[in-house]
Amino acid sequence: MTSTDKTAPESPFDWREFLTLWSGEWADAQAPAEEDEAQSELIAARWLGCPGASDADIAALEQRIGYRLPPSLGTFLRISDGWRPADHPVYRLAGTRDIHPHEDEWDLAEVFGEHLDEDASPQRLLEAGMWQRAFGLHAETDMTLVLIDPLDRGADGEWAVYEYASWRAAPPDRYPSFRHYMEHLYRSFHSSAAYDAAHGEGPPFANDTTRAQDAVVERAWRAALSGEYKQAMALLRGAEEYGRPRAGLLRAQLNCLLSAHAPGLSADSLALDPVYASDLLPVAAVGFAAGDRHYGHAGRSWDLLARCTTPEEVERAEKALRAVREGTYRFTADGPLGEAAGEARALARWGRWNEAWRLLWAALPHWRPLGPDHLAPLGLLADPALGPVITPERARLLLALPRGEFARPEREWPGTTPGDDPAGLSWLEDEVPDRLRQGYRAVFVADPDPAGLPARLKDPDGGGPGPGGRPQREATPGPDGLYPPLSQWDAHYLLGLALGSTSYDDRALARIGQAAPGWSFAFDGAPAGFDEERFVSPAAAASQGTRAVVVWHSVDTFDRTRTRFHLSAGVGGEEVCAFSVTAGDIEPHWTGEIPPWLTLDGFPATAGQWRGDENLRKETDTPNTPARGLPGTKSALRALERALGLTLPRTALLEGPLHGFVTRSWIRPPGPGESYATFVYGSSSGPDTDEDT
Repeated sequence: MTSTDKTAPESPFDWREFLTLWSGEWADAQAPAEEDEAQSELIAARWLGCPGASDADIAALEQRIGYRLPPSLGTFLRISDGWRPADHPVYRLAGTRDIHPHEDEWDLAEVFGEHLDEDASPQRLLEAGMWQRAFGLHAETDMTLVLIDPLDRGADGEWAVYEYASWRAAPPDRYPSFRHYMEHLYRSFHSSAAYDAAHGEGPPFANDTTRAQDAVVERAWRAALSGEYKQAMALLRGAEEYGRPRAGLLRAQLNCLLSAHAPGLSADSLALDPVYASDLLPVAAVGFAAGDRHYGHAGRSWDLLARCTTPEEVERAEKALRAVREGTYRFTADGPLGEAAGEARALARWGRWNEAWRLLWAALPHWRPLGPDHLAPLGLLADPALGPVITPERARLLLALPRGEFARPEREWPGTTPGDDPAGLSWLEDEVPDRLRQGYRAVFVADPDPAGLPARLKDPDGGGPGPGGRPQREATPGPDGLYPPLSQWDAHYLLGLALGSTSYDDRALARIGQAAPGWSFAFDGAPAGFDEERFVSPAAAASQGTRAVVVWHSVDTFDRTRTRFHLSAGVGGEEVCAFSVTAGDIEPHWTGEIPPWLTLDGFPATAGQWRGDENLRKETDTPNTPARGLPGTKSALRALERALGLTLPRTALLEGPLHGFVTRSWIRPPGPGESYATFVYGSSSGPDTDEDT
């Protein structure tokens, strides 16, 4: 149930002044041409109420229901014995003669109580019993109940009020007192009148209340630009309940950033306004384009175009939709922020999100709003490279940063911030087997340009995994052999790799980036199982003219004794050393000679270190067993970090888009007498039956 409960007690309240104000504002908001006889009488009287109840009326009601009335309801009835909240599904609120025991008239007690169990909170149990004991405050409604519960009461003696509309398909809304409910109805009237006025369906709606709420919105705008976004959100939420248009426009921007999700901004009038379109329209277009992709047709895009009222707006909307669909939109801004965005984009492309964010952060004080309804550079969220960098944690930092006329360029960088990626490689083990269920494998190459990795590691036959390749769905590689930036899930879906599997070969969908100054990486977070007999390390191919290191932690979720860790190194096109250990036998095995540049201080050297036995902190700890995998893997990764300064971008690999390519096979083809199987789901141009050689 939705509750509008407040912890503050009821303050002294002038009911007559409140009801008189409401009635007068309502009368002023009516269009004369639409008046009927009853409405004309209300307008002339400037009063939506009734004559007040007498003490005898109140006493008779209390005797009939068996309770003394709560303070706010009793005071209201003495001033107006009933109410007509026009333009609301509740046409008339009951007076003393019409308030009645509800007695679960609509048989809702069973509906809202059937899922309660022994763990249900006292408040939920209280609300479930409300239908039987509450009293009805509604006299005439459109399938709506207004109930007041004598047992759901606060320390001030007030009773909770519930409003339930059957057509809403939602639990009832709860208000801590009758006064709170009436204030809700008043705000609802304001919202309807403001909407009608804005859409030409009613006369202009301006009065002392609207002007006071507009002043609240202005205060919220200044608070938001000052970095006080929580205060701004609270102020805007209240003003939006009064239907103040600007409040909704500003709060939508805050919500969009707080979710760090571009589709969170609707295509309202602000996004289509030529003053703001350069920054806000691409953000709105992302949501509509995503809807097209989800539903498989352009219906959502038509929703955006239908909101355009001029040919110029249509042209801008079509351009924005085309840019976000093709991934060509680039955030721009005048001055230092625009320059920083270009540099940050180059870093983000290769997974260096921490550094990209620092560049943006340093330039954000130079941002200026495009107009009085602009709160932040939301266009960053629509940029395919920069948008993922703005995580929810960083979005909150952005909103807490004074901007525009309140900017303070001299502020200090906050140091490590929430949402920063951890440095190094050892974080990988924290994601096994949850996010990296089958483990992971990576190739590190001493080459600062990741774009050169396909030339070293790509499939020489040019196909996808499996003999003869696989059909591609939507994405195709560019001239450099790289697919456009995709998340790991999207890459597997769009490239058709989820359509089947094969043991003929083991081509990986590798996602690439920069691992350290002078180093690039190719990473696969969903590798096939390690085939010891046919494994061929890519270290030799990757190290042509340079150095390379290969790491593979293969996790067998069904049999942990088959979990394996492999490391190999190549120099000048030749593999120079290799290491492997399996949880089942736990005997580490080196071949070749470790090169001088690969100083693996702290690398687990004994079976006990790989089992984790030598890291036991107290006698009561349980020694490791093969079934628990290889705890020494984290120490091995830390040794590699120290030796080469390598790091992998956690968020970019697990959640964000990165360029990728299909590598050569990590196993040799099956030899004579060796069998393989290919499984394909759905249509495919490749083989659709098991095959043997």
